[in-house]
Order: sequence, then structure tokens, then C-alpha cells
Amino acid sequence: MTGGLNVGGPVRGERTADVVARRLAQAILSGELPPGTRLREQNLAKSFSVSRTPVREALIVLSASGLAHVEPNRGAMVLQLTAGDVSEVYHLRAVLESESAAMAAGRITPEMAGLLFKICDRMAELREAPASEQIAADTQFHYTIAEASGSQRLHALVRQVSAIPVAYRSAIPYTGADMGEAERQHRGIAGAIRRQDHGEARRLMRSHVEWAGRLAVDRLQPKLAARQGSDPPPGP
Repeated sequence: MTGGLNVGGPVRGERTADVVARRLAQAILSGELPPGTRLREQNLAKSFSVSRTPVREALIVLSASGLAHVEPNRGAMVLQLTAGDVSEVYHLRAVLESESAAMAAGRITPEMAGLLFKICDRMAELREAPASEQIAADTQFHYTIAEASGSQRLHALVRQVSAIPVAYRSAIPYTGADMGEAERQHRGIAGAIRRQDHGEARRLMRSHVEWAGRLAVDRLQPKLAARQGSDPPPGP
């Protein structure tokens, strides 16, 4: 049922599974892939011009994010997403990222701190930019901190739980005011990490992700509510 999916062309550049997961998540959140749609590895691999391995990895990410249910020997099926699901994902992200910020504060280098502030400067230039450019800078900031935590497992978990937030932000741009507030909060987090203030870095990151979660639920709720009012299509 995914033969006509607009996947945006062959995957290039980034880690293939991450790109596939993001594009599928975007299609699910936009309603292009409604609840009940079968996500078959072979069809998706052909659509994305990739092998089945990154598709399989992407489906695992979607499953962990609550966007799809992987069934042995049958691929995956798109699940019905609710505002509560989105809120829960951001809550989990807040828990993970607050810890990654605290851990990064204990290992930060001048070079890494400088990079965080450069990303903030870049965000200041993107207040009216397309969603894709905004989210690229935003995710770079968060993933840089996760990487600086020194924990590969934590870094991987942060990326995994970010599938829904990244898809939402890729489809719906922040307003200029949103970007200004996000930049302000990012600078506060970067400052706490540079000062090696573990507690403040943890508090500010948690507050920031919770703020982003409230914004996401507010923006997505009308679309999710509309989808809940329709019956999911039967799987083949």
C-alpha cells in the first residue's frame, strides 16, 4: 500500500535508516500514510532506492516511537497516533535529554561549547526559514549534546525517541517568535554546559523539551483529532 508514497527521491548523505525513518514519520503525521497502512520492506526499499536493511532499521525506530507496529514476516502497520502519544514521546525525550545535558556538562570541551553557541547563532538567522532548515539546526544542537554526553547508548536513544519530534518539526515550521524562544532557551542550556553546571543544564534542558512538547501537542492536536474521526483503512 506504499507504492504511491512521495518519499522525496533517493536517500543521500545522512545515515540511511535515519532518513527513511524521518520521511516515513512525516508521511504518517501528515496523513499520507493513514492508520492501518501496511509498510512492507520490499516496497519501501524500492521507493527509497535502498536495500531492505535500512528500511528494517527505520521500521524498528518507528515501532519504538509508537508510529507503527512491526509484525513478524508481515512488515509493519501504521498505528493511530494521539495527542497523548505525542505528549508521552516528549516526556521521554525530556528525561533522556536532561540527563545527556548533565553528562555533557561534565565532559564539555571549549571546542564543543563553541559549536553549541555557533548553532545558536545559526538559529537566529532562521526565524523565517523553511521548516527543513530550522529542524536541521535544532537537531544538530540536541544531537551534539547527546554525543557530548559520552554515552553511545544514550545518544542512540535520544535519536530514536526523536523520530516523532523531528517529523513534526520537518512538516510544520516554527514561527519567528517560536524560533526566538527556542534560541534563547538553547543559549541558556549551552551556557550551563559550558560552566559545567550539571544541575542547571539538566533543569534547563528538561524545561526546554517540555516547552517544545506543549507546542507540538498544540500544533498537532487538530490534525490528530481529525484523523481519529475517520476509520483506518483495512490492511491488505
